[in-house]
Amino acid sequence: MICELCKKNTATVRYTEVVDKKVMKMNLCEECAKKKGVSVQAPFTIADLLSGLAEAGSRTEENAGATCPSCGLTYGDFRKTGRLGCDGCYTAFKKGLRSLLESIHKSTAHHGKVPARARGAVDEARLLSELEESLAAAVQHEEFEKAAGLRDRIREMKREARTKGRAAKKTREA
Repeated sequence: MICELCKKNTATVRYTEVVDKKVMKMNLCEECAKKKGVSVQAPFTIADLLSGLAEAGSRTEENAGATCPSCGLTYGDFRKTGRLGCDGCYTAFKKGLRSLLESIHKSTAHHGKVPARARGAVDEARLLSELEESLAAAVQHEEFEKAAGLRDRIREMKREARTKGRAAKKTREA
């Protein structure tokens, strides 16, 4: 494909510009792309890619011996198929799954949409998790009065959650 600007060199850059809701797409050579102010440097090198694969391989090796006690699936089998065998696999392969999720998604926490019917429970779980982290930090910094308040709030939230769970169970049984 030839550069659409100079009509001489081979186009290696796909340039898209949006101005006043109008989209303009052009195939440019590196020289013309630089003139337009487009960086043509790759965000990562092949060496970066290969070192990342090597790191993923070493994580796989350290977890390769793990086996789920519930279904017998090995971590190696999971890596081959991409599928877990049962809910016990999440616990058995926790370390490997955590590093795998971090390498793929750059996080182990869900940051997307939550169904409306589950939103309250998810918000409560997040708040509870944040309070538990704050409690650990308060204890570490020897802020014991703050820690006691956080502990009491956590207990109250857990008590309320158990009460809601019992009420929901009774409603379903009725």
